[in-house]
Parts: sequence; C-alpha cells; structure tokens
Amino acid sequence: MWDTDVRAYLQQQLLRDRLLGQGDVYALYDFQTFTHNAVSMARRCGRNDRLSDIAALVADAYKAMEPGTVLSPGRKWICRGGTICTEKNRLLSTEVMLTSVQFLGLASSLANALATSGRPLGDTDRAFVHDTAHIAAEHLLRWGNDAAIKRMEVNARARPDQVKDGTSELFFTDKPLWQITIYAELAGIFYRKDPSLATLNGTVNRTEAERMRRHLGALLRFFSARVSYHAPGKQAPVRGKAADLDRGYWRHYADGRYAAYEGAEKPVVCSPADDGSKDARPHVRVTAESVPRRQDTGWDISHARRLVHALDALERNRAAMKADYALDDRQLPPAGLVNAFANALVADIWNGDTERPLFSNYWSGANGWYRVAYDNGTGQCVEGTPPFGLSDAFPTGGYVTWARYNPAIGTLGKNLYALTNRSDPDARSFVDHYYRSLGPAANAPARMLSRFMFVSSLAGSVGK
Repeated sequence: MWDTDVRAYLQQQLLRDRLLGQGDVYALYDFQTFTHNAVSMARRCGRNDRLSDIAALVADAYKAMEPGTVLSPGRKWICRGGTICTEKNRLLSTEVMLTSVQFLGLASSLANALATSGRPLGDTDRAFVHDTAHIAAEHLLRWGNDAAIKRMEVNARARPDQVKDGTSELFFTDKPLWQITIYAELAGIFYRKDPSLATLNGTVNRTEAERMRRHLGALLRFFSARVSYHAPGKQAPVRGKAADLDRGYWRHYADGRYAAYEGAEKPVVCSPADDGSKDARPHVRVTAESVPRRQDTGWDISHARRLVHALDALERNRAAMKADYALDDRQLPPAGLVNAFANALVADIWNGDTERPLFSNYWSGANGWYRVAYDNGTGQCVEGTPPFGLSDAFPTGGYVTWARYNPAIGTLGKNLYALTNRSDPDARSFVDHYYRSLGPAANAPARMLSRFMFVSSLAGSVGK
C-alpha cells in the first residue's frame, strides 16, 4: 500500500499541494494522523527502510517553516491558506500550535526510532535526527515560557466544579499531551549518546535546558492531575482499575453537550438556507437544554487516540527521561497507566460484542451524539456524530496495539479486519454503517488511508 499509493498521496496531496502550495498547515495534522501507526509498526517490526521513507517526507515539510522574530524566536509553520484557517477563526497568518505540536509528536517519534534502531545511520537519516531535535527544541522553548508554565500549574490545581461555562480554559487538551510526547522522544535520542549524533549535545544551552525541565515538570504535573481512576464497567472482565482523562471537565463544552442524548433522531439537521443560497443552515430538533448534562464528560475516543502514542513514548523512554531530565518515578506517570486505559477501552467503551464490535463515542463510556452543530469558524454546517459514530477510531487510531495489555483487544482487531474484508450483504451493511471508511463504499483515498492506518496497527501487534 505504501509503495503503490500511500507515499505518493502524502507527498503530492498533503505536502506539495496543501502545505507547500497553499500554506495549509492542517496538512501537518493529517500527515501525523495517517502515518504515526506506520512509524510505530516499523519500529516494532524492524522496518528501517520504512522509517527512512517517512523521514524523507517529514524533512520536506521542514522546508515550509518560516523564521521567527526577536519576540518569538525559532522556526515555525504559519498558516497561509487552505479551508480551515480563516479570518473568522483568527488562524490565518498565525502559527497554529495544534498542527505543529501534533506533527512534531510524529517527527520526534520517527527520529527516536531511527536513532535507536541499532543500525549505523546514513548521512541523510543522521541529518534528519539532528534537524528534528533542533526544531523540536525550538518549538518547546517557545511554547514553554514562564506564562505557559504558570498557567499549567494553576490548571493542575483546578477541580471539575470550577468549570462554570463552555470555555476550554481549564482543559487538559491534546496540546500538552503532545508536548510530553515530544519531550519523551527527545530524551530517548539524547540518552542514546551515539557518537555519530554528538552534535546534539549543543542543541540547547544550560539555561534553556533548565527551562525545558521546568516546562516538562509542569506538563507532567498537569497530566497526572487530570488522570482519574474508577472501577471498570461490566462489558468485559478486566483486572485492576480503569483510567479516564479530564473526566468531568468537559461537561459544559459544546462538543459534548449532547453526550447524554442517544436518540436516533438527529438533534440538528442541516437544511438549505432560507435566502436560497447554497450554504446550509442548522435547524435544531432537540435542544441542548432538553438533554441532561452528564457530569463525567471528558475526551472523546477519536481524540483519545493520542494516548496510544503518548503512553508508548513514556513507556519506551522512561529510563531516558529519568536520566536526561533528572526525574524520579514519582514525577512520571505510573508504569502501569496504559493498562488502566486499556481496561477502560474494553470494559467501558466496547459494546461487548466480539463479532460486531462497536465503541462508545466518549472515553467515559457515554454514547451520545458528538459535536452537534460544530462550528470551527469555516461556516460549514455540521449535524454531529451519532452513537457509535466514532467507532472507526478503534481500527485507525492505533488502539489495536494495546493487545499486549489485554488480548481481547487483539481479538477485536482481527475480527474487525476479517469483517471489513467480507463480501456478504450482512457484513457489508454493518461496515458501511459503522466503519464506512474501511468498506468498499468509501471513496478511494479515504479507504486507502484508513486501511493503511488499520493494517499498520495490526502488524506486529496480534497473532495470525
């Protein structure tokens, strides 16, 4: 798939057309989404050729960065076009931190995989590791200023009942999670102490290194404060507790305001505008005020896929983080944390059906509508995602790799893979309804990329 379709698509559609051609930095976001599972697979399976292939594409993305300023030093990607950055949402002509931090999470993981592959690095791969370490450090230093550190310290002490409205000010979002991931991957590179990477020793000076340690410390305290544990549900037996992230902090947020509404009727319908224009307008059928507010709402399962790569980075680089950042076990997340998240996936989120697996929309186990009438500033009308509508996050999000913590997850992955390859009407109807991007009804690029993400998770994670 990589040789025949995927590499060419990423290179032309994402990098050349969108990022370099239009200045659309959301191509970085999509690039990470499509390739991170493959990077993890290549590491597991010793596919060094694949690591080098992806590194060459990531290096092309570095060409789109613009120089910083005296007040905001360090190279950065600035959004200059595309469909998402607009004047209305104030993303145009700015650094969109979300896209940059997500892409650097991938890039740092890739650089770590190359540096720790056990093979001598060629000039190109060595230069990539070197460049990635410097670029990542530049971004972390810019994002980890004193104001950011103070804000995280304050948020780490906040309680769910302090969230009074629909703002995201107190949330633990994917941005700090990706920054923790980058710090972990960089530690693994520096800890390696490969003579061929000796120039990395000058990546940051002593003052900058101390600030990065303070920043990481604040990030870890924030993360630990927002991880909660509870008794797992009864969908399937598991050992130990289940974990959730930011549980209860998102109960007022618009994305999850319908978390308790599991009705089949669409709460909002996009209909033609009254003025006859082509733009659709949302028409409310079920008001948010009529839906009970769930008190346990946190992350949805699609965004929570970041936990797969973040927890993997923390696990692989634990010794390196302790050595390079002078941390001890009490300052790092507990070593068994990923087991608790895997428990939640099996006992709270999975519907319990081995042959027809489905997954609730929210990590809490809630299965109401998600992002009803979502407005990202582009003016598009979005009806929302119905119950079980985010189930495709399981095959494409890398969750199957958690089979090493719970074998049931591997069984679900294999069964779902077989189901998406069946041609009988019953199987095709189920796949088209709940896993459309993996079935024959999907458009060619969507199906190609979804299957690539899925197979990358299966390879080296489950038995035949």
